[in-house]
Amino acid sequence: NVVRAELAHAAVQRLAESVGVDLLHIKGPAVHPGLRAVRSNSADVDVIVRPEGVEPLMDALAAHEWVIETDFLGGSPFDHAANLYHPSWGLLDVHRLYPGMEQDPSSAFESLWRRREEVSLAHVACPVPEPLAQSLVLLLHAARTHHGAEAHPDLAPNWQHRSPEDRARIREIARETGATVGLAAAIGELDRFAGAPEAALWEVFAHRGDRLDEWGARLRAARGTRAKASVAVRSLGVNRYYLGQRLGHPPSHRDVVREFFHRFRTAWELLTRKVGNP
Repeated sequence: NVVRAELAHAAVQRLAESVGVDLLHIKGPAVHPGLRAVRSNSADVDVIVRPEGVEPLMDALAAHEWVIETDFLGGSPFDHAANLYHPSWGLLDVHRLYPGMEQDPSSAFESLWRRREEVSLAHVACPVPEPLAQSLVLLLHAARTHHGAEAHPDLAPNWQHRSPEDRARIREIARETGATVGLAAAIGELDRFAGAPEAALWEVFAHRGDRLDEWGARLRAARGTRAKASVAVRSLGVNRYYLGQRLGHPPSHRDVVREFFHRFRTAWELLTRKVGNP
């Protein structure tokens, strides 16, 4: 898995260079030694792309046999990444922004890019965030995983064992990229932002909320009438990719309809329970 992941990182890097797109490699073999408490054997590739380069990169990927599994609006509560698959290289997550970095995505990317370093993956020079910025990326990821931030193994090497100077610098990078609230969620300081729209989704992760809590938080966090309307409409939609993963085969029209009514019924039951137990 590790060898395949390095080869996949290298392949994506060469493809990005061929179309003049800047991207940063994150997670997996791209992470600086010592920043992961547990070595990852994942073969997935994760990259953050300069927003202006997302479209040309996606076009280039499509031209080289990468197939979209979920698009940017179907992959996560943050609408941040498209998931692709290649028969030789495996899975790729293309991030058009990084969850938690709420500043303008172009400015956030530039903040990470101007302090980038390089690592050699399959003998190809791949740009990566500097180690302290990598720590911020890993902390933001920890804050939205099922472990819960306080129990996540990445918390110790990237925060608890960091020096006061390193912590101050991580906070500074978080301010520059608009990730102050996300960092607070990771290090147990989310109460400082209780009730703020930008804290809504992080509160769901911190308190292990259900799907109804998640969609309510997405609605609160959405900025503007159009964005809120989009969230409301998509809350009733069915993600065909994830449904297929659960069923073990491509979903039929009947499967999708059945899932739609199941989701509606589940949402109604959750809502009824919440109203009855405020």
